[in-house]
Parts: sequence; C-alpha cells; structure tokens
Amino acid sequence: MRLYEIPAHQPFLPCLARGVLGMVGTDDPLALSRTTILLPTRRAALALREAFLEQANGQTLLLPRMRALSGLSTEEADELSLPILLDLPPAVDAARRQAALTAMVLRLPARFGGPNTPEQAWGLAAALAELMDETALEGCDDGKLSELVPEEFATHWQVTLTFLRGVLDAWEAWLREQGLMDIGPRRVAALKAQAALWRETPPEHPVIAAGIGAGGTIPAAAELLRVVAHMPNGAVVMHGAGEVTSSQLWEAIEESPTHPLAGQVRLLSAMDATPDDLVLWPGLGAEDPALHRRAELLCCSLRPAHGIEAWLKRRPEFWQPALQGLSLIEAPDVQAEAVAIALLLREALETPGARAALITPDRELGRRVAAELTRHGVLADDSAGQPLGETPTGAFLRLMAQAVAEGFAPVPLLALLKHPLAAGGMARQDWMEAVRLLERRALRGPRPAPGLPGLRARAAEAFRRERDAALLARVNALLDALDTALDGFAELPDSPARPPADLLACHLAAAERLASTDSRPGGMRLYAGEEGEPLAVHLANLPPALRELPPMGGAGWPALFDALLAGPAAPSVRMSRGKEGGRHPRIAILGLLEARLQDFDLAVLGSLEEGVWPQATDPGPWMSRPMRKDFGLPEPEARIGRVAADFMLAASSAPCVVLSRARKRAGAPTVPSRWLTRLETFLAGQWDPRRNTPGSGLSLPRSPATLWASRLDMPDAVRPCPRPAPAPPPEARPREISVTEVAELMADPYGFYARRVLKLSPFDPLDAEVGAADYGQLVHDAMARWTQRLDGTPGGWPGTALAREWFDEAAEEALAEAAARPGLLAFWRPRLRRIGGFVVAEEDAAQSGERIRRRHAEMPGRLSIAGGAVDLKVRADRIDELADGTLAIIDYKTGTPPGNKDVEEGRAPQMPLEAAIAAAGGFQRPGRAVPARPVSALTYWRLTGGATPGEVKPVKGDPGALAADALDNTEALVRGFLLERRRFVARPHPRRTPQRSDHDHLARVAEWGTAGDE
Repeated sequence: MRLYEIPAHQPFLPCLARGVLGMVGTDDPLALSRTTILLPTRRAALALREAFLEQANGQTLLLPRMRALSGLSTEEADELSLPILLDLPPAVDAARRQAALTAMVLRLPARFGGPNTPEQAWGLAAALAELMDETALEGCDDGKLSELVPEEFATHWQVTLTFLRGVLDAWEAWLREQGLMDIGPRRVAALKAQAALWRETPPEHPVIAAGIGAGGTIPAAAELLRVVAHMPNGAVVMHGAGEVTSSQLWEAIEESPTHPLAGQVRLLSAMDATPDDLVLWPGLGAEDPALHRRAELLCCSLRPAHGIEAWLKRRPEFWQPALQGLSLIEAPDVQAEAVAIALLLREALETPGARAALITPDRELGRRVAAELTRHGVLADDSAGQPLGETPTGAFLRLMAQAVAEGFAPVPLLALLKHPLAAGGMARQDWMEAVRLLERRALRGPRPAPGLPGLRARAAEAFRRERDAALLARVNALLDALDTALDGFAELPDSPARPPADLLACHLAAAERLASTDSRPGGMRLYAGEEGEPLAVHLANLPPALRELPPMGGAGWPALFDALLAGPAAPSVRMSRGKEGGRHPRIAILGLLEARLQDFDLAVLGSLEEGVWPQATDPGPWMSRPMRKDFGLPEPEARIGRVAADFMLAASSAPCVVLSRARKRAGAPTVPSRWLTRLETFLAGQWDPRRNTPGSGLSLPRSPATLWASRLDMPDAVRPCPRPAPAPPPEARPREISVTEVAELMADPYGFYARRVLKLSPFDPLDAEVGAADYGQLVHDAMARWTQRLDGTPGGWPGTALAREWFDEAAEEALAEAAARPGLLAFWRPRLRRIGGFVVAEEDAAQSGERIRRRHAEMPGRLSIAGGAVDLKVRADRIDELADGTLAIIDYKTGTPPGNKDVEEGRAPQMPLEAAIAAAGGFQRPGRAVPARPVSALTYWRLTGGATPGEVKPVKGDPGALAADALDNTEALVRGFLLERRRFVARPHPRRTPQRSDHDHLARVAEWGTAGDE
C-alpha cells in the first residue's frame, strides 16, 4: 500500500506538483502526460495546473490528466471514464428530478406536515433529493426503511416515514419508466465500476489520488482509493492526516465526529490503514518552523476531550513562535468586518507576487468584501458567483411577478418600472419621465385601488385637479404600454389553475415585451452579457422539468418562481463595466469547498461565528436523528467535522492568517466559533507558573485592520456645522403667508424658509398608511358637506331627525371618497356616527335659541397687512352669523386643541387672526361673502368620535383684543422676516419647536444640536 502524507503546514498543491515531477523524471517528456491525478474538486485541478507551470520554471510541459473525483460520473467523459459511463443509464437532470419529487411531495397531507404551497413543496423536494443522494453515497439500503419501527417515533414521524417509503418506491418506478438513473446511485456505480476495473486491470501509467479527505469517506470512494493505493503505479496522498500521533488519539477522534481529522481517520479506517502507514511525500518544500509550530498549536487546541490533558502543559515559550503571522479581527458588525478584510487584501497586493484570499462560507460577507475592494480599484473573483435571482434580469423577472401579485401596489410597481430593463417599447428617457410623473401624481400617498384601472383613476383625478391634459396623456401612454406588455400576465392572481410551464412561458413573453425599447427587442436586452447568458440557459432548461408539476393557481407563481431562481448561480459580475482589465489574478474570495488544497500568502478566514462557520446542525425535515442512526446515515455533526478540517488546514498552511469575526450580525450579538474559542482558551492557559500568574498567558495578536477601517472615512479634524441662519434678499422672500404658517415662522423660521423660499416640500410616502391626519381630513369633509346642506335649508334647521340623516349621508359620501383600506373605513364609520350625534345635539340646542342666522363652511379669507405688502390668508372651518349681529368662528380639531394660555400668549395665533380677517370682511368667495362684523366667540370643537365623541372648548378672553394683539405681532413678524433681512434661524426656541421637522436634515440639527440647546 502506497500512502503518503503532506503535512498540514506545507502548501499541498506545490508539494504535490514537485513530487510528481520528481517521480516521473525528465527522461521521457511524455511520462507526465500519461499520469492521472484524481482531486476532490475541479477548482483544485485548475490550481494544480498552475502549480505545475510554476514548478516548470518556464519550461514546456505536457500536463497530466487531472480529474475531479466527482467527474467520474458526469457526462464530461474521457478515455478514463467513458467505458464505465457507457454501461450506465443517463443521469436524471437535477431540475427535472426536483420537479418530479415536488409533485410527489404535494401529495403529503398538510395536517401531517405536508406543504401548503408549491414553493414549500419545492423546498421539501430539495431536502428529499439531498437525503436520497446521501443515502446512496453512504451505501444505505432503501429496503432498511421498512425495518425502522414506526412505533418508536412520534406520530408525525410515523406518517413521514410511511410517506417516504411510498415516495422512494414511486421514484424508482419513475426512473425505470424514463430510462434514467438517479444522480447519487450513478456516482456510486461509476466509482465502484472504476475500482473494479483498476482492481482487475491496473493501469500501467501512474495514478495518484491526492487531497481527497472528507469526500473519500464515501464507501465507494474509499474503496476506489484503497484500490489506487494497492496498485503498482498508484498512490494516495493525504493532507494533514499525520497529525494523529497516537492510538489513543485515533480512538478519541473516531468517537468525535466534529473533530477536524475525523474524516481522515474514517477514510484510513475504510482503507484498512493507520497513521503508521503514512509516508512523507517526497516533494515537500523547505520546513518553516513557525508554520510547523502553528499546525501543532491548532492540532493541540482542537483535540477531543480524551486528549485534553495536553492543555495542562504550560509552555508559553514553546507556543510563542506559532503566533507569528497569525492575528485576529473582531469587528463591530459584518460591514466593518468586510471593510477591514478588504483593506488587508488590498495591502497584500503591495508585495510583488503575493496571493491573498478570503475564505468564508458566508456569501453575504463575500459580496460585501468584493464591493469594498472596488473602492480600492480591485475586482475580486467571488467563487460563489451571483444567484440567478439577483442578476439584473433575474431581479427584473421577480419584480414583474411581485408587482402583478400585489395588484400593482406602489412599492413593487415602482421597483419594476424604474428597473433599467423596463421600457415597454418606448425610448428609455421618455419611459422614465412618464414613470416619475406617475409616481408624483398617483403613487405617493395612500395606495390606489388595485390593478391598472385603479392607477388610471388616481392619475386622472390628480391631473384633473391640476388641469394638465398633456401630462395626463403622457401617463396614460405609459399605462397603455404597461397594459400591452403585461397582457395575459397581469391577470395572473385571478387566473385558474394552469401548468407551471405555461405560466413560465407567459411570464417570459411579458418580460420580453416590457423590456423592449423603441429600437431594440426585449430578448436581446434581457439575456445580453455575462449576467444574462447563464439565466437564459437555466430558463430554457426549466420547461421540461416544470411539466412534471401539476397545474397550479397563478397566485402561487411568484413564490415558486423565486424558488426556481434561488439555487443556481451565475459567474460573479464585473462591477466596473467598461474599465480595462478583469478580475485581479492575485485576489480570490472562496467558499470552503473551493478553498480546499489552495495555498495563499495571506488567508483571511471570515465569519468565524457559531451558526455561520460552523453552521448549525440540522438532520433535515425527512428524518429525525434516531431515524438517521437506525438507517445507517452519519450524524449531522459529521458536517461540522468537514468544515473544521477546512478551518484547520487553511489556518495551518498560509504564512499569514487572519481569523475574523463580527461581534454583531443583523443587530444581534454573535457567539465566536468554537474553534476560535478553544484556540483563545488554550493560549490564555499558557502562562509560566515560575514567572507569571494566571491570566497572563498568551493571546492572539489583534490585526490593525480594524483600526484602519475605523479611520478610513474619518476626517483629520471634525468641524461641526454651525446653526444655519440664512438671510436671502427681501425680493426672494414670499409676499403671502397663511395663518397656520405664522406659528411655524415663530417656532421654526428655518423650516418656513426651506418650504416657502427654497420651495422644498417632502413627498408623501409611497403606499402611505392612512392615519390621524387623514381621519381629520375626513371629519372636516363630512362637517363641511353637512354644514353646507344645513345652510341651504329654509330657516337653517330641518329638525333633529332629518339633520341626523343628512349628517350620516355626508359621512358616507366622505368615506366613499377617502383613500383608505376597507378595514380602516369600518373603524372610522362608527366614530363618525358618534360625532354626528354630538354635533346634531349642539346644533339643535343652538337653533332652539334661534342664535344662528347663517352658516359658512370652508370659507377662504385674505387680509393685506404690513402696509399692503403682505397678504395673510386662511381657510376657516366654519363661521356663523349670529342673531345679535356678530360672528362666531369654529375650528374643528380631531386632536388636542391649543390651550387658552397658548392663544393668549400668541403661540397659537390662528383663531385670533381669523377673527381679525373676519372683522375686516376678508372672508369671501365667488357668490358668497361673510359680512364684516365683530367676532363675539372663538370656539374649538374637539371631534374624536370616541367614548366622549365631541367637546366644545371656547377660547377665553375678548376676541377683538386677541385679534388686535395677534395682528400686531404678526405684522411685526412678517416685516422682519418677509420685508427686511431678518435671518431664518433654525430652532431659535427649542421648547417651542416641534420635536421633529421635515427639514431637520437640511438644517443638520443632529450635527450642531446638543443636549443643552435641543
């Protein structure tokens, strides 16, 4: 048996290449090309090719045949595997298999854990396919399912087990009917056939199986490696397996599936070998004492419980060299971690020829680091690629389904219309101008009625108010184009059950129409470039798979479509399109599988947190842990052992290694990875009892990258912005002010300046929730309708019963025009009725005394002040002409009205100013006017519709005196701010300023404000 080992601290692939070149020699130039090397992954084969070229020192080489072990069962055959593959049925397509399993899973009753929707079934089918592959690779007999005793498990597991037996039987029948073979069994059959072929007829050329660790624990793969090791020209080269130094440690690791070397030990056992059979590979490089010591440190700190006695030997001077080139990043959050890692990778490029990599299972961290590297002009190759659903075309297709499913609600609709691929057959610029018009006029504020008719009605109403037919025509052209593009697809939520393949065809046809411009077809825009091509191939392969699914309702299509795009990935997209050069050859972002056997000068091991690296163990939805054990499947913790090996080998072989983690993820504290915790705990115990005290042991050096990241965007000196106090010239200041703006001008002059001088008003939010302000408007609308009807009645009062009936009618009319969801209207209706009872009672009491002669609702008023230079305007809720020849002004409030003290001290000048305008005869509109008379009463009506539906709150004091004082103060205020050069200071009176203003961000209040003055 020829078993070799390359120690963990040696770079595996360069050593392998060096050793192979030494074994075949240089006499026969074809000898190397006749050599076959089996590797765990295709990426490792590509990296080995580079290693051979580096070892050749520029000489021409005919490279050996390098194959991934998984390639023995694929259709990409060569003379090595073609004879074997020809004897096996074709492998079932992965997507078609999942679709067929999904159809079977849909038959599981929901009350026993079955899926409620097709996308749930798709996920369960994926887990089932994974379980089937695992059982095949582990050599489990499906017949053993019948030997599992259902009574031993919970009721739902009994049902699941019974269903699982039925699904597997149906699946085998389906494969036989189709003439296909499942993926896992086909791979096992190919491995077994290859092993049998080489056992009977060993090849004359060298065959080397290298670096196959955890993947070799599959029984069929282990048997193939055993055959290779016993062949005359065969050899098996392992990585780091020699760290098992004793039989006691061997036994302890066998009982600890989470140990990094558990896979190596299991493989050696399957090959009937022990660590004593391992021989050092002849191509090892020069020994690095620091790396050798680091490998020992990792091995010692990660020992299972049986070998923990090594921790009691305190040898700080022995372990100190192991910390050379090893450091730790503990960032506040994931983004800070990404910034720090990007800086480290960029710094590594300052060393000529140095190669650096981020190794992490966290794809979010990988994408963040790739984005941060573009800040430094570096395009990194992310081995995970980009999920198809997140490519530009994939996102566009998903947004289409989401917008249709939600009835063209504002947020998903705008996301679709503003996507760069959306054009609807129009020029892109014309399309975007129309989209912005639609957004501002129809989509801001409460949600329109569902569907395109709701959008048309909202847009028509908005433009009718503005009397702009030309703009309405542009928006209608946009909606017409959208209607045409989505013809047949917009009705998806209400469509009857249809085959999923038909739904996909309808979806893609609509997408092509929507993506077309006036000069380019939609298909050319959707599938162009390196992002579109992989998606086009994937979508073209879906219809045969989807035909296996039963018909489904259109409402479930968006979720299923998301699931269809969730798994596959496209090559990582270049982030600087149009720039010279591509991805940097010396920077890589790798997952754990892709990083195996790779060597780098700097390796950053990112996201070392529990739940990420390693991930939480999960037996899956189809079998519990006891069921897996009885069926012969390995424990879920075996997966932790595989990723632990990735951690240990990656941390052992690179000259510079940075271990990285974030203290918080999504706002929640994280737990350090168990390996990081063990390493730090072991080092903390390395103190010298002769010179030091407990607590003074070793520790991982902290990387300076965290400090660099914190200072990256920090200015040399912070100069806070002063409190803004703009002073525009008088001619730029408005000459008109409403009575409600007077209070704003007193409390927050800057807010008035931003809104009236700069003309900056916030947009209403998209899909805004209807709230207190909308309820107030509804109450005002109902009261105005009712008051106007009362005023047109002879005598001004129709009687209590008819008045109440009229109020209910006015309330229903107001509710019918309110843009609120039905549930909110149902909540408001009884409140309005309670308000109706209150106001009818108030009016009945007033009318019984014949006090009111006439009522005026929603009357506009205007008064020239400051020598006629400024107009003061207002709209009064209600003004009554009283029998005594005076006026009474009523203001409706659904919230808390101002107090008498605020009115007297001028902080609430609205009602007194209305009195001043009324006394001057300023309330009038075409065909109607309020006579100029003194005001005898100012009253707030608080109309909540709650337990106390209404309350009358009269303003104390003489209305005439209050009006005179308010008018004097207002004239002085507007002279200073509107006619002169008084500065518009932000928040001059903090106690009188609202807690929040729409313009605080423009005034940069958070920058200059302090606890003392804010």
